[in-house]
Amino acid sequence: MELGVDISTLNQVYMRNVPPTPANYAQRSGRAGRSGQPALVVTYCAARSPHDQYFFADPNRMVAGVVDPPNVDLANEELIRSHVQAVWLAQTGVKLGSAVPEVLDLGDSAGLPLLDEVRSQTGSDLAAVRTRDLAQGILRSLDLSTRTAPWYTESWLDNAVRSAQRRFNDAFARWRSLYRATARQMKLANEVLDNAVATEKERKQAKARHDEAYTQQNLLLKGRQSMNSDFYTYRYLASEGFLPGYNFPRLPLLAYIPGRHRGVARDSFLSRPRFLGLSEFGPQSIIYHEGSTYRVGRAILTNRDEGSVTAAAELPVRSARLCPACGYGHFGEQRDFERCVSCDTRLEGGRTISNLYRIEQVSTRRAYRITSDEEERQRRGYEMISTVRFAEENGRPRVERLALMADGEVLLDVWYGPAATLWRINLGWRRREQRLIYGFSVDANTGLWTKDAQAPTDAEEDGPPDGKTVQRITPFVEDTRNVLMLRPQIGLTEAGRISLQYALKRGIEQEFQLEEAELAAEPLPDRDDRAVILLYEAAEGGAGVLTRIANDPEAIRRVAHRAVEVCHFGSASGSWSGVADLVDRDAGCEAGCYRCLLSYANQPDHEQIDRRDSGMLDFLCRLTRAERGPVPDAGSAGDSFDELVNISGSGLEEEWLAFIKGRGYRLPDKGQPYLKEFDTRPDFAYSGQQALVYIDGPHHLEQGRKALDEQKTRQLQDAGLTVVRFDADRTAWDGIAADYAWLFGTPGPSAADS
Repeated sequence: MELGVDISTLNQVYMRNVPPTPANYAQRSGRAGRSGQPALVVTYCAARSPHDQYFFADPNRMVAGVVDPPNVDLANEELIRSHVQAVWLAQTGVKLGSAVPEVLDLGDSAGLPLLDEVRSQTGSDLAAVRTRDLAQGILRSLDLSTRTAPWYTESWLDNAVRSAQRRFNDAFARWRSLYRATARQMKLANEVLDNAVATEKERKQAKARHDEAYTQQNLLLKGRQSMNSDFYTYRYLASEGFLPGYNFPRLPLLAYIPGRHRGVARDSFLSRPRFLGLSEFGPQSIIYHEGSTYRVGRAILTNRDEGSVTAAAELPVRSARLCPACGYGHFGEQRDFERCVSCDTRLEGGRTISNLYRIEQVSTRRAYRITSDEEERQRRGYEMISTVRFAEENGRPRVERLALMADGEVLLDVWYGPAATLWRINLGWRRREQRLIYGFSVDANTGLWTKDAQAPTDAEEDGPPDGKTVQRITPFVEDTRNVLMLRPQIGLTEAGRISLQYALKRGIEQEFQLEEAELAAEPLPDRDDRAVILLYEAAEGGAGVLTRIANDPEAIRRVAHRAVEVCHFGSASGSWSGVADLVDRDAGCEAGCYRCLLSYANQPDHEQIDRRDSGMLDFLCRLTRAERGPVPDAGSAGDSFDELVNISGSGLEEEWLAFIKGRGYRLPDKGQPYLKEFDTRPDFAYSGQQALVYIDGPHHLEQGRKALDEQKTRQLQDAGLTVVRFDADRTAWDGIAADYAWLFGTPGPSAADS
């Protein structure tokens, strides 16, 4: 009801609960009375909802509430890239049609590549030239700089245009995975149906799975041929982040709904933003849709080995190790580190999750009755946690660290991570039997959520495991956002930490005029150990607020002022010297109200929120006069100079390294990396800038490694990589480095001189 659908004849809206904010209320109530006729808006206020009861007592705050104007971060890389790609798509002149199958070659079931005509048009060099000219004007109007947009370099636009065709092709990966998943499900079902020794029950279940997959495949192939279909081509590309998607969540979680209305099939996919969908579409969740009830009974397995359909097949899972002090996530080789990449605390004792599986789509079935056990289990809900991993640049975490001090004491450690990866993880039922066992049981072949011994109760409809394919997985989703991590260094009670989290959140919202839903605040490592406050911009595109806080020394002090004022306090002297100097301006508010720290989203914490907590108020008062102090070096995750020398392939490469170090240029972070996708091994790589360096000396000819030909170079450039070539002529090296100053930096004192 908030997507701008015009129902001109609607004259009544009924809301079963009070919406979260006045903006939501205005959107939903505004669906009625669109043609000038009178309209009736009815809002039901639940007796046990503190949010509903607050606005029942004071309805004007919702009905006549103020709607703040939206903010957009014009230095958001993904936002700008999607607009550049929209310009590129227009310049190619390609007509995509109304459904995805009009773009892909379904005759090649293995690869499902782009149609030859589409591939030819999107590969046009003329379109790339025109796009650069038009996009340069857009970028000039934004006045980007390395301060406001650290990702922006001299070669960014060229890389964005070169890689547009590859990204366009990759944008259909989700559709391909869904199509292959349905084909795989039908293949497995047919194996059972063709098996003469299968029982009647097994054959019946296989027939149901086959019919469901067949229906899903028809939706993918035909859709509704309308702009409201999730697989309408342009809407689909917007949801995948390739095109701007102002009204659609990017890379949403999808739930297949086998809908029926008066005997007519209305099958569809329901989409939700990933972080919300992970809980709404969790195992055995109940979904109410168009007057019917559905239960999430199966995960659509899309990111597994497509050729593996045997009973012994296992789902590909990942593992992570979380820092016990700050909740930072260590994946891949970082799992073996002894100390945290973020806060340098020992990782011993941190949470280890070894069965992470990314969820992208789920399937539901009609639920004709719901037992009290199931309703109770839904009320108990899941245990959800978040973790973060900073982007890397030159092999080092891309993070800015601050220390805020007052009265000679460190108050707050701050980490700002642009374009960090956020992981949202569903650890399992909140009241599961054993807290250290994570995830849910799933049939690795069919994706069915099976009977789970860890569930607080087992519903009657939860079927027994099928065969020997049961595997325990912990579902997760991920996204890229700017994040701000705050770790107070002053001792606070649990109530003080909870209150501080929401006071700072509200202070940021007040200072930068954000809606509540635009900024998210979560405790790390988890709700039981609130050592760090994680802030990230929840709205698509973001408003750039966290970047401004990290770059403006005065910003955090203004936020602290706002936070104290939000708690209904003012300063008697104007100095904000401490709790004794504060004046309570709303004695009628006790621990909290919806005008200060309480909100729709933080209802689980209402009992512990206390706006009058003395420790929290004193901390905020001191923060209003905080100054920046020194922070320790975060260390390096890349190869050292000595390691680069050891793995270099020749004396010429060693000379080049000595040249780079001696001139004070930026060293590469990888030596001799093998790029399997392109079957090439550059001499050095700058991972953060996605640049490859080739040293073309005589030894390359001897080893058969010479020179990338033009075709291979073009492939690398089309993938968004910058290729830099140095030959044996040492006198030309300074000029080449100067041409790529955005990559190597400017000459400065060498490490030896320092």
